[in-house]
Amino acid sequence: MNAASSKPNPGRSARRIAALAVVAMLLFAGIFYASRTHNLVKAADHRDSPTADANPEGDITDTFAFLDPNDQSQLVLIMNVNPFSVPAEAPSYSFSNEFLYQFKFANDKDADDDLVIQATFKAVPATTCSSGQWIKVFGPARAERHGIQNSVVDRSPSAEGCTNASFTQGDMKVFTGQRDDPFVTDVGQLFRIKANLQDVYRGFTSPALGALRGRGTRADGTSGVDGFGGFNVSSIAIELPKHNVRGSGFLGDSHLLGVWATVSRRDDHGDSDRHDDRHATYTQFQRMGQQLFKTIFVPADQREAFNASVPSGDLKNWSNLLPDTLTTTDNDGTGNTIANRVAVLNAVGVGAPPNGAPLLLPASFGNTNKNLIQVALLPDVLRLDLDRDANDLAIGQFGLQNGRRPGDNVTEILMRVARQLADVKFPDGSGLPGSGPVGTRHALDCTKLPACPDRRVLVVLQGTQFIKPDAQLGDLTTSGNDRPFLTTFPFLAAPHPLPGEANPAPGTVGFPPQQ
Repeated sequence: MNAASSKPNPGRSARRIAALAVVAMLLFAGIFYASRTHNLVKAADHRDSPTADANPEGDITDTFAFLDPNDQSQLVLIMNVNPFSVPAEAPSYSFSNEFLYQFKFANDKDADDDLVIQATFKAVPATTCSSGQWIKVFGPARAERHGIQNSVVDRSPSAEGCTNASFTQGDMKVFTGQRDDPFVTDVGQLFRIKANLQDVYRGFTSPALGALRGRGTRADGTSGVDGFGGFNVSSIAIELPKHNVRGSGFLGDSHLLGVWATVSRRDDHGDSDRHDDRHATYTQFQRMGQQLFKTIFVPADQREAFNASVPSGDLKNWSNLLPDTLTTTDNDGTGNTIANRVAVLNAVGVGAPPNGAPLLLPASFGNTNKNLIQVALLPDVLRLDLDRDANDLAIGQFGLQNGRRPGDNVTEILMRVARQLADVKFPDGSGLPGSGPVGTRHALDCTKLPACPDRRVLVVLQGTQFIKPDAQLGDLTTSGNDRPFLTTFPFLAAPHPLPGEANPAPGTVGFPPQQ
């Protein structure tokens, strides 16, 4: 997603910018009264489809792939399931003995699953494991079967042991068990904006729009609420040498590895000894790659089909769901460029704190590829540079960011990219950049006033949910999570304990005031 820079060329006078601000006032005021029927998002991949909702042990909430900052020869992989696990019921959460959990890797020129790491679980007596489950990890190895139907690889486990613990076998570390949910987003305020109960995440008086409804700023300098604060998830974390999965390079880049996670359900339930049965077939019902792709871009009635598909078909099957990317060249005769989108955001007053996040890209960002968003998001897999510093986000250089670490502020990375680069079709005659003919453009629909059919335009307007203090909005390496992340494996924050427990860890974290 990297693009060469060029000199600023807004091509508009101060008078033109002022006019844009006035028109923007009319436009965005209309957006605030948009239709309530447009399906927007839920959050991360928590509860994203009927099958996932009915099988929480296989509902992938988040996927992570990053280099261990303490030893960059090591690759860390994390998959979280069991969304919204309540600390009071912590002992009741487990992994399914009927599911096949997989990390898949594309390490050559295409997006096929060249290698897999698989995990299966089995019920055992409490005298064997106090948790009542045993995990076996297979791979990394060549998949026995590719696509959405898989089987356990025909080899001995690389590691095995009890769940709810960490253990090391050979060159592999494994952790399974409850951890704090690392995803951070103000989902409550998002739903209020969607329902026209609020206008923005933080209320303010815009120089172009007037008074906008939203949360107030608290004494600590924040105004957002982490909607996942206080909840746990069930995590599968694995660490192994990165050379074990390196290939010739994802999509032809010798440094890159494509990573995604899947969960598949066993088709045959007849054999109770599931770990030794090499003939069972598992059919995929859930997958996840980059953050929020599915919930932002895939309509709810298509997510079942998306979950039952593979990344190698993403460009063919799902590219029509993505908007075109703005470039340095006007694409509709109204000055619809990156530079003029910056001008509008600044005129509205959301280009810097306290009323918006700092702009991620300069007005001079030199993109010439209208398919840049498509290149960054499809195939829907995490892109990890195996030779880049573990702490380098590399935002926009070959995807949304370099891999994904638990603390990355992934919601706002996507918000800030989208508000500056996504093409939007504004009403004919409004004078806004993007109000020209649609033609062959793929643009977010904001063609009706006073109702904008696509509410996502409003959701990303400020580029932040203000969960962190304003002074920290420029730091996208930290999300404002409710518990501190570990600095060593498995890197996720400790789970919220049973209520009433004060030691050895603080008790369950409650929500900040909802205002």
